[in-house]
Amino acid sequence: MRLLREARLWLETPAGRMLLEQQRRVAQEGLERCFGQHMVQYGLAPSLMDGQQSVLCNRWHFDLIGEPPLMPLEESQWPFAPQSLDVVLLHHGLDFCLAPRTLLREAGQAVRAGGHLLIFGFNPWSTWGWNHFAGRSWLSEAGFVSPARLADWLEVLGFAVEKRIDGCYRPPLKTQRGLDRLVRMESWANRHRLPCGGFYCLIARRQMLGATPRKQNARAFPALVLPPLVAGSRRTQKRNTK
Repeated sequence: MRLLREARLWLETPAGRMLLEQQRRVAQEGLERCFGQHMVQYGLAPSLMDGQQSVLCNRWHFDLIGEPPLMPLEESQWPFAPQSLDVVLLHHGLDFCLAPRTLLREAGQAVRAGGHLLIFGFNPWSTWGWNHFAGRSWLSEAGFVSPARLADWLEVLGFAVEKRIDGCYRPPLKTQRGLDRLVRMESWANRHRLPCGGFYCLIARRQMLGATPRKQNARAFPALVLPPLVAGSRRTQKRNTK
């Protein structure tokens, strides 16, 4: 929790604002591939999706702390019914958790067949990774799960990575002047789509077995004001059925 609060304060710095600005554009691009009604965002930035246009009409924001406007969510026991969500966006959720594979499993189980996971993570093979391995600032304590390892985990859970987008090729410098001097480097790396950005976004789709997803009617549940929750965790449900 301390690390998460420290990282959120850092988002107000020039490097933090650069990170969010680029990730909002990437998130909008990723959401254009998605459809449905129910979306959950979990992780670092409470306001990543503010002002974003999407067909997903029901959105909820969660994190481990639960400070307003977010709601608390235990990373190892998500309360959503299996395959009940259309999209789950993990905004550096794997970088700020105790057990990344457990969190990914809970998020993946909540996504319906044909639904999407959008996962933002810090790239260890980047200039941002240098700060991580050198033990500088809060970046040294963040998770930094490599995209190759994450793709393997997703495959085990039945997801196929459709696209990877990288961003923030400039190092997380402390001053705006320093960042401005490297704008050309950022533009060149973006133009060539180099796999060494400070962050990556993996867009993964849950595989379907012999079925084609149908577009859902956004007006099918006009009175729905809460996400499709279950009574207790899945572990509780399993005990009650025995």
